[in-house]
Amino acid sequence: MAERLETRLKLKRFLFHNLRSVRRFLGRNKTVYAEERVEEYRGYWEIGARTLGAEFVSLTDSLWEIRLNGRHTRIKLWMVQLGDPVVNRIADDKVLCYQWATRLGVPVPQHLVFRLEELPKAKEFLRVNPGVYVVKPTSGTSSGVGISTHIRTPQQLENAAVTASLFADELLVERMIFGETCRLLWLGGELIHAVRRRGVRVAGDGRSTITQLLAQQGLGHVSFDLTAEMTLKGQGLTRDTVPEAGQEVVVRSLPAGESTRHELRTVYNETITHLISPAMIEEIRPLLAVMECEIAGVDIVTNNPGVSLKESSGALLEVNPGPGIHHHYITPADHGPDAVAVKVLRYLLRAAN
Repeated sequence: MAERLETRLKLKRFLFHNLRSVRRFLGRNKTVYAEERVEEYRGYWEIGARTLGAEFVSLTDSLWEIRLNGRHTRIKLWMVQLGDPVVNRIADDKVLCYQWATRLGVPVPQHLVFRLEELPKAKEFLRVNPGVYVVKPTSGTSSGVGISTHIRTPQQLENAAVTASLFADELLVERMIFGETCRLLWLGGELIHAVRRRGVRVAGDGRSTITQLLAQQGLGHVSFDLTAEMTLKGQGLTRDTVPEAGQEVVVRSLPAGESTRHELRTVYNETITHLISPAMIEEIRPLLAVMECEIAGVDIVTNNPGVSLKESSGALLEVNPGPGIHHHYITPADHGPDAVAVKVLRYLLRAAN
């Protein structure tokens, strides 16, 4: 039995690896990664330098030096001279991050760590704790690589585990929380910007059901798929619930038309810095202090950023020690004199030798 399972997993792993290679060769991978955004990043940092009255110098096409008043700092695309390799490795370890968060009272998803050869243990976890899950590598990836969502069956779990095993030996299966994904950008222990992937929302009128509100607000095309049903269930609602007048309800945690798929990369579409509650800030700040992250993009899931993660039944997803600032340029206001690049450069030049 164990030998047959091992043989099957090895064969699947071989097939999945080759399938990925074929997709890359055919240009089927459509994600644009940060390293492909050279001109975009150059624009952020060059405009930021100009705003500060600093000199912007190209050392190579993708390596730049910003000079001001005898100080300088160097930037490689999204990477800045903050943190160190040890801090980066700590933040990259999702399991350790979850352990520290739990000790500090920061909510994390219910989860299990396992290796591919321990797949029966993961399947038993799924059987004992029925629900919808995510499977991901514990470290070494970004931009959704190796991640599978909406896992409910043992067969789905097996395929997802094989995919994740292409990138890491240790894997995570964690309960999927159906809320809007947000990224909070921290610098020097302070929150400086926040964005979210806004899902489908409706405003109640005290008379209409959620289904009726969708139709009235031009969202009748939104289907009640698994994502919508679980998003509502997590808030104690159904499609027949009548929200109070003025009450805003997240009907689907993903935007309309965005399908659920493996390796779904989060694309943020709304700036929400002003919506983040002081309670959430104070909830997360101690974790970054323990991890000693000077700059970090903290990924959370919540349907209400105006309260703490505990109060909203949200959770921490991960801490990114070298965050891509391109996520934080959404509205025209994000490109102004107080833009993220300006804040980061100001901080770097104060600390520069």
